Order: sequence, then C-alpha cells, then structure tokens
Amino acid sequence: MLMAMAPRKKSAGRTILGNSFWYGLETLLETVVFFGTSIVVARALGPEKLGYFAYINLFVSVLTSTGGSGLAAATAKYMSQFVGTEQFGLARAVYNFTYKYQLLGAVVVTVFGVSGMWFFGDKHFRVMSCILILSIVPGVMSWVPAQANLAFEEFSKNAQSAFGYTLACSAVILLTLHFHWDLVGIASASLVGRTVEVVLRTIPLHAKLRGLPLEPLPDEIAKLVRRFCFQAMGIQFLMAVVWNRSELIFLRRYSTLEQMGFYSTSAGLASKLLLVPRTFGSATAVTLMVESSRDPRRVDSIVKNASRYLLLVAVPVHLGAAAIASDAIRFTYGVRYIGAIPVMVIASILSLPLAFQQIPDTLINAADRQRRIILWLVVTGVLNMGLDWAFIRHHGAVGAAWGNGLAQGFGLCALWMEARRYYTFSFPRQAAARLLLAGSIMAAVAFALVRTIHGLPGLIAAIAVAAPVYVLLVKLFHGLEASDRLRLSPLGSWLPGPLRRAYSATIEFVTPPVPSST
Repeated sequence: MLMAMAPRKKSAGRTILGNSFWYGLETLLETVVFFGTSIVVARALGPEKLGYFAYINLFVSVLTSTGGSGLAAATAKYMSQFVGTEQFGLARAVYNFTYKYQLLGAVVVTVFGVSGMWFFGDKHFRVMSCILILSIVPGVMSWVPAQANLAFEEFSKNAQSAFGYTLACSAVILLTLHFHWDLVGIASASLVGRTVEVVLRTIPLHAKLRGLPLEPLPDEIAKLVRRFCFQAMGIQFLMAVVWNRSELIFLRRYSTLEQMGFYSTSAGLASKLLLVPRTFGSATAVTLMVESSRDPRRVDSIVKNASRYLLLVAVPVHLGAAAIASDAIRFTYGVRYIGAIPVMVIASILSLPLAFQQIPDTLINAADRQRRIILWLVVTGVLNMGLDWAFIRHHGAVGAAWGNGLAQGFGLCALWMEARRYYTFSFPRQAAARLLLAGSIMAAVAFALVRTIHGLPGLIAAIAVAAPVYVLLVKLFHGLEASDRLRLSPLGSWLPGPLRRAYSATIEFVTPPVPSST
C-alpha cells in the first residue's frame, strides 16, 4: 500500500545540494543569532547564572524534542513516501493526522510543565522558568510543518520562517540587555522567536495543502503512523540523554554552577560547528528516505558521496576550532570563561563523528527498524551515564566533555553498523584518511599561528592562512574525485558574482579534471 509506480527519477545529487543551500541558510541565520547573542549574554550574566539557565533549558529542550519528534518523524517518513509516489491525497491526510495530535500533546505537556515549575520550582527563577516552558508550544508545533516542507523537498520555506525567528529573537535579546530584564528577558526571547517562526512556517504550508486532494487515511496507515510515532518519541528521549547535555544533571549534583556554565558554553559552541554537516546531512536524509523506497540500489552511491562531502567540511571546522579555542574563548567570552577552554578543545574534536549521525538514523527508520535504534541508544545511554558518573566527580566540565564525546562515538559506530544490515553501502575510507591528514596539518598551522600571534590578529591570521592551506592539501592528497566537480559546481549559481567566480575557481583547482568522453 505504501508503494506505487515510481515517478520520473530525479537527480539526487542536484536535489541534495539545492536543499543543502536552503537548509544551510536557515541554520546559518540561527547560528548567527546564537553566536552574536550568546557571547553578549554570557558576558553579562556570568558562568553561574548561565549555568542555571542551561540547567532549566535542558528540561525544556528534552520536552520539546521528545514531544515534537515523534509525530514530526512520522510526518517526514510517510509524507516523503507518498509524495515520492505522487499519492498527494494520502500525504495531506498524514499531515492532518499528525498535526492534530501534535497540538494536543504540546498543550498537555506545557500545562503540566508550567504547573510543576510554579508550585515546585525555585522561587527566584520561577517566572523565567515558566516563560521558558511556555515556549514548548510554538517550539513543538513548528516540527510537523517543518517536516512536511522537507517531504516536499522545499527547504526554502523553512529558511524563510527561520529568518523571522532570527529577527524576533534578536530584537527581544537586545531589549533585554538594554533594559536589564536578565533571565526573564532571555527566556522571553525564546518564546517570542519560536512563536513568530511557527506562524510564518504554518500559514504558507496550510495554503499549499488546501490545494491538494484529501483522501481518508486508511486504518492500516494510521496504525503504522502511531507505532512509528511512539518509537520515534522513545528514540528522541534517549537521544536527549545521550546527545543533549544530560551531563548538566551530573554537574548539578557533583560540581558547581560555574562548571555547568563552562560546559554549556563549550557544548553549545561545539554543536554549532556542525552547521554545515547538519545542513548537508538533513538534505541527504530527505533524499535517502525517498530513494530507499524508490530505488534502494542508489543508497550506496548517495552515502559514499555524502560522507565524502561531510568529511570535506567537518574535518577542518572541528580540528581548526580545537586549534584556536584558547585565543577564541579569551577574546570573545573573557577571562571569566578560561575554564571552558579545555572543555571546548575536547568537545570540538569528539563531536566530529556527529556529522554522520543522520545517515544511519535515516536508513534504519526507512527500513522500519526503529526498535534497533532504541536498543543501541539504551546501551549508549547506560555507557554515557557511567562515564559521566566516573569523570564528572573528579574533573567537572572536562570530565563531562570526555564522557559525552566517547559515548557519542560508540553510539554512532553502533548505529552505522546496524544500518548496514538493511542496506548495502560503505564508508569512503581512503577519502577519509586523506581528508583527516589534510585537516590535521591545517590545524597544526593554525595552532602555531595563534601561539605566535595573540588576540584578534592571531585569530584572523590563523583563519586566513588555514583555509587556503587546507584547500591546497586536499588537492595534493586527492581528497575529492573528478565527478565531484560536476556535483559541486552548480552550487556557485546561488552566489553573488565575485563569490561565484572565487567558488568556481576553487572547485576547479581542488578537484581532478573530468575525463573527456571519446
């Protein structure tokens, strides 16, 4: 019932790269807000207040991601399948079904959350905590429309709503700093920003859906959606334990608010290093979800090419960030955050494997084997908590970075091997070795520069020199293939004139020439 005559095959490479551009724009906007505001806020609040805010926000993010992910994941999976086979009436029926239950769940979770915080929370932070919990409703309700846009492979719609979020959130934070609203203002920025985002994301999508036919959702499909939803919620809850800073709970118990501030700052910065990898990975995930149903034979080539491009951008970003972490934190956050430097170095390096997380997740979901994800996440969660308990008691935020990073690496390897049980694909090991070598040498160059030239001049010099060094090393070590020129070159068409010429010249330089046909 889920499969029908497949429509005309599209170019997966062009679709992924095109969607990557729009998803990248969306993520870039949010990242600019994060970097621009988090530095000012961290300096104004100090590590102790920031630590408590991060502690409360941990629970909000867990509730938001857990409550939003189940039905959103089901929306992405089944709408992608029905859109891919041109069954648009069923695609609309899936959306209506998931959106209705998403709204009910968001309201229930928020009511219980606000009630619990009002009666049992710390009275000094009660208002801030309640406002932060209220942001769960718009935060959760943006998930299903966002996944519906992804199912239609229209990433630009999500980028436009993210722009509204960026403006609204930034405006409230600036007002907070000016009028000294403290943590209440920071929490309000999240509520206002997410509200603007969900409005701008939902209205255009609903207008589009009203133009599609609507078919009754068969009981069989509804049953599959419910099962997938509950499994996805369980997976997201475990993901929150493993990937989403559960270390703050152990830091709260065994360490200080200052150490919580150091860890939350470093972990937040490290997660933003995944901007480009997650951008490309999300676009790849949508195409993998569609192609795994349409033509499973294409999975291997998509995974190999995607992994190579993920390595190309993730390796220099993560290793380079570790190399310049000391001067970067001193310059941006100030001397009160010197204790975050070793945490940032460890988190930058150990978060590198997360660039590949969406590939196995998508393939296992496509194979309807979510229970296997749950199994491995339970194992990884137990390992994560054991490492946290062992490391945090003696090493604080540094121990938290080690525990979380090692557990993430184990979990990703386990999921990757699990995905290979259902689809035939391999990892480009030779390209990985070449790009890792190029990135390591580049990082050594950047480290030498910041050790020689301190402060902002050293940071500028390190970045300015490291980038061309890495491009040269990728060419010398043959990190890319000739076919990559054909896939990467079209991205230049979205850039303005001078940048387009520079981008095209770089691609032509770093990739081998395409063999001429005879």
